[in-house]
Amino acid sequence: MALIIKLDSIVIKNPTTPIQISQYPITAHVGRVSSGLMTMSYVTDKKSFQFDYEAIKANDLTTILDIIYDFPTMFHTLNINENGVAADYTVYPGAVTKNILRSDENGYWYWSDVSFQLIER
Repeated sequence: MALIIKLDSIVIKNPTTPIQISQYPITAHVGRVSSGLMTMSYVTDKKSFQFDYEAIKANDLTTILDIIYDFPTMFHTLNINENGVAADYTVYPGAVTKNILRSDENGYWYWSDVSFQLIER
């Protein structure tokens, strides 16, 4: 069964490779004391989600871009299954990179090497 990925309740095309999920701590009050020892406070853990497509039709990419660039909406809901459990994340978009690949006989564009990241709020 294919993974169903939703952004703001809209199903988007599955990436070519599995979503790369990164997890990292958020800290605050980073500094050093007089001895040189580093200090910081732990705030929370955050995740980022990397989506990569070797090739994607323009209309599939447009669906994604229309969602993440729907300003003034800055935050979006990402729905995925994580370890077989439905998970919802509030995310905002990072950079989107893409290269024009070609157009078909009907003039529809295809993009290659498309990559974007969604970062947990």
